[in-house]
Amino acid sequence: MQPLALFAFLWVLLPFVFCQDDSCPINGRNGVAGVPGRDGLSGAKGEKGAPALQEELNSITLQELKGEMGIRGPPGERGPKGFMGAQGPKGSFGPKGPRGSSGGIDGSGGAAGTKPAFSVLRTQTELASYGTPVIFDSELSNINKDFNLKTGKFTCKDPGVYYFVFHASSKGHICLRLKNNSNTVSLNFCDLNPQSVSVVVSGGVVLQLSLYEEIWIEPFTKSGSARNMPKSMSAVFNGFLIYRKT
Repeated sequence: MQPLALFAFLWVLLPFVFCQDDSCPINGRNGVAGVPGRDGLSGAKGEKGAPALQEELNSITLQELKGEMGIRGPPGERGPKGFMGAQGPKGSFGPKGPRGSSGGIDGSGGAAGTKPAFSVLRTQTELASYGTPVIFDSELSNINKDFNLKTGKFTCKDPGVYYFVFHASSKGHICLRLKNNSNTVSLNFCDLNPQSVSVVVSGGVVLQLSLYEEIWIEPFTKSGSARNMPKSMSAVFNGFLIYRKT
């Protein structure tokens, strides 16, 4: 080897022979990257976590499965009536209503003193006739004189709804009927008593009467041979207007 070449070789090798710490200058180049090593071993298995609540799992499932809102369906059938709830607090008074129109007792606008009413008595000892109106001999009241004592009939001069009631007493059998002149009313009331003791028969009815309709009571019997009652009869007959026809 030539002396010059040997000197150059030693000059290059000299730092590696005599430099043993980090203070030596590095003038070399980076080496080629090595082959990657193998994967490490798997770590130890972790501890078991706490179980989730069923409600939370259901909520998560519903949220995952919940789709978009659909169109509103038709209303369902009406359910059964529920129990009555507790009574609520009493409400406040409402506003005062308007003043009503002036009227009579029946609210028809007529004067209270002109409302038809009657109460008549039969105290006479004469025998009453079958199939004819009972004749009364005295009156306790007879407003507007709509009841005729001589005929035993009440004549409607004020159409509307009326109430009629009678009480009669006699010995033995007693049958009375309430009738009108148009033959649309015929109500029978009887008390059949085979003994000769005093008995009482009563009857009442509510009727709607038209103008000039007549009402009366009369005794009757199933036997056509007799004309008069076998015993005397006392009676009271009452009637009054409930409300006028509008």
